[in-house]
Amino acid sequence: MNERPSSTGLEGENAALPQRVAEQEDARAKLEALCSVIPMFVAFIDRDGILQEAVPTLIITAEMARQGRNTRMGAVVRDDHLERCIAVVRESLANRTILRVEYPIAMGEHEVWCEATCKPFTNDTVLWVAHDITAQRQLAHTQAELRDSQEQVIRAQQAALRELSTPLVPLAEGVVAMPLIGTLDSARAQQAMEKLLDGIVQHQFHTAIVDVTGVRNVDAESADALLRIARAARLLGAQIMLTGINPDTAQTLVELGVDLTGITTRSTLQSGIAHALARTGTRPATPASAAPTSAARARRDPQGS
Repeated sequence: MNERPSSTGLEGENAALPQRVAEQEDARAKLEALCSVIPMFVAFIDRDGILQEAVPTLIITAEMARQGRNTRMGAVVRDDHLERCIAVVRESLANRTILRVEYPIAMGEHEVWCEATCKPFTNDTVLWVAHDITAQRQLAHTQAELRDSQEQVIRAQQAALRELSTPLVPLAEGVVAMPLIGTLDSARAQQAMEKLLDGIVQHQFHTAIVDVTGVRNVDAESADALLRIARAARLLGAQIMLTGINPDTAQTLVELGVDLTGITTRSTLQSGIAHALARTGTRPATPASAAPTSAARARRDPQGS
């Protein structure tokens, strides 16, 4: 049988009540003071997106909080994001988990992006704490544009370097030279092949000199690349001459068993050019001779006739 509290116990409880009320009021005052300096939107929202209560903060006045009570999130959240925000509320309640979501709100003529943390509070309401992330999004957008711009510059520089690394130098009608410098890997060889073949077709070159004087190490990969370039050019009817073959390169090609049948080789680019021009019966263009001076004319015609 339940015992009734004694009058002494009730008197003690009543005496302690003012102290408890004072402590609660002090805690509430501290909480309100804390919220008043937080630049966030703090509210309790139900599963239908109805604002049950808003907490006055640095950006939400007490009057704004009072007017916002029992209003739907759609009053400020953009329509195309409203259902997603409500879905986050319901998922948070169903799974009793903390979720985050980003969404825009209308602030007069401006749009502000917010990030909200959604935490279950009761069985039917969540604590919704949102802060402005507009500046962060703008910064991220600016950084992305800067990265894109930098990547475009890098791609342009790489294209320019590729052009410089595989130049086509016309020497005479139908004769072209391609001096290669650096490392000749598969990607570089493919680029050189494409550029040489395009030049052969476009300019009707019948003789192409591929100079490897500047290629660092001629290994199996680079030797195979040179053969592929030569075979591809011959299929288009052009003769390939390989120049810049030094003793180390020659030894490497022999050790690798590289078949250079049908490919003319020369030790230097200069000798290769001379051979190509002599074989085709062409000579490099020379500047036009200057007009003879009056003294020279006088020597040829001392009588002035």
